[in-house]
Amino acid sequence: MVRFYDFSGEYTIRIRGDYSFSFRNEHGTFSNTGGPMDFSQVDGILHIHLDNFFILGIACLCYFLGRWIKSEIKLLQDLSIPVPFIGGLPAAIIFACLKISKTAVIVLNPDLNALIFQFFLTMMALMGSWKLIKTGFVISIMFWSLAMVLGVLQALIGLTAAQALGLHQHLGLLMGTLSMMGGTETLTNFIPAVEHLDKFSGAAQAAMGVATLGMVCSMMVSAPMGEYLIKKYSLKNPSRSEFDNARLIRSIERSNKPFYQTHTVECIKIIAICFVCMAFSHLIKQKFLADVLIPDYTVCMVCALIARNFADTTGWFSVDGLALRTLTKIFLILFILVSTCALQLDLIFDLSAPIIAVFFLELIVNFLFARFIYFNLLGKDFRGMLIAVGGLAFSMGMAANGLSNMQSLCEKYGPNTDGFLVVCVVGLILLAISNTLLIKFLLTIF
Repeated sequence: MVRFYDFSGEYTIRIRGDYSFSFRNEHGTFSNTGGPMDFSQVDGILHIHLDNFFILGIACLCYFLGRWIKSEIKLLQDLSIPVPFIGGLPAAIIFACLKISKTAVIVLNPDLNALIFQFFLTMMALMGSWKLIKTGFVISIMFWSLAMVLGVLQALIGLTAAQALGLHQHLGLLMGTLSMMGGTETLTNFIPAVEHLDKFSGAAQAAMGVATLGMVCSMMVSAPMGEYLIKKYSLKNPSRSEFDNARLIRSIERSNKPFYQTHTVECIKIIAICFVCMAFSHLIKQKFLADVLIPDYTVCMVCALIARNFADTTGWFSVDGLALRTLTKIFLILFILVSTCALQLDLIFDLSAPIIAVFFLELIVNFLFARFIYFNLLGKDFRGMLIAVGGLAFSMGMAANGLSNMQSLCEKYGPNTDGFLVVCVVGLILLAISNTLLIKFLLTIF
């Protein structure tokens, strides 16, 4: 990086690895970009900005690494730890070691994962036929109510523990509902407000460290809890044969076209529907919900739910279940891979002992709540177990973690659309709205 000055201010020329460059001053930036990497020096430390293709390449390699590691370690198979997490964690550890040693900082583009996540959730919402929604309506309302109770409980535990340990009360709030149930996106939205109120530094970094630790732990304890419940109560999946091989073979034999041809058409149709839903949702968000603190994906999911039920009612187009399952699985795997690779594990090492103590107290409460409240009140069956697993995971980070743990269990015991849809609708639509209102309310009180 080269800097020089004139009377109009400071100029910076940044030369990249492919000999492209950027030219920046206080008036703006001119860039000549190209290549998979962008190198820069910040405070004497090399920053490597990876482009989207490079990130996806690393993520896909990590997926096959995760499959190999899981196939070699029986304990990981017995606990049903998700493959994307297993594969992405070594990359995150390497990136953290490079950063801690001040060798280099690997920067991943967050916009890529946000786009993948929107695609995945839009596809998940396309599963929401009115028939399926009616079937799971009561249990969804129960799950939502219980999740809101847990959100309040997380806030109270964080505030009480922070006060007992001599920490600031807003830091306790950040370590509770915002870092746990809120997830990183909600946390990012509210951290500037909290820091403005208190004028204390380090809140953002501490809260992100707690959220990162929560995401790691959620991927390590949720599916094992599901395995424990399956064995303890001898749970059977009633939907195991929903998409079995025999049914698929019969469907292929009845068709007068090659399977790959019809499957390709159905996949492209679903992608097209998703693009339309996402375009409409962004327009609605900009025109009518610009000042509302709800994630973009929530509006996407609502548009997709409307599109699916419009299709079912009018018959103008159809949504193929097998193609939808294929695409949702691919996008969920990609999202968890990139999210795991992007984990800032170095933030965990910066957490103080009192903050870590509060976190593990929250972890114990979340686990007990999922094990005894979610599971016992939501049926004590296979679906109730899946919802408890998903609820435990997203109560410590994000709903996608819960869905990944649920998918890992379903790969072994068979699919269960009901459980997935309940966690999606509650965790990503209803809780996205109610949790935002809860956090605003708590900030006004405390």
